[in-house]
Amino acid sequence: MSDLRQILFHRQWEQLQSRIAGLEESFLTTRHRPEKWSIHENLAHLGRYQEIFLQRATEILTGASPGFGRYRAEDDPLFETWRALSVEEVLSAIELRRERMLQLLSPITAEQWKRKGQHPKLGWMDLSEWLDFFLLHESHHLYTIFWLVMEFR
Repeated sequence: MSDLRQILFHRQWEQLQSRIAGLEESFLTTRHRPEKWSIHENLAHLGRYQEIFLQRATEILTGASPGFGRYRAEDDPLFETWRALSVEEVLSAIELRRERMLQLLSPITAEQWKRKGQHPKLGWMDLSEWLDFFLLHESHHLYTIFWLVMEFR
């Protein structure tokens, strides 16, 4: 994993933790905009999507150029399992999966980064592009959480 990706991987997570530290669970679980997810639901989605990313990265590293369907949290029964967890449980589970991601990605070779998987809309992407996609997706949700905290605290 490149230095920049490692910085993003760690910095984004540290920023999130400091942003929500000390906020009441009720604040984190409230839908401040009724048509949008709460902070807790955004976190649950990030946790579940980490599992999806880990599965996909493992398949790319061990498989023969797999193709993947589009992931939609609304269609995923395991997302509901994540939503049922407390904020503290979600944060702990995310920490654990981030460690697993580092264990999986840190030792891989330049050649392994070139292995590909097919995204249903974006087409063939190498593992490096899949990691960028993951980090950008995560950034989108962290940005949403940032706005919710700043606007409604």
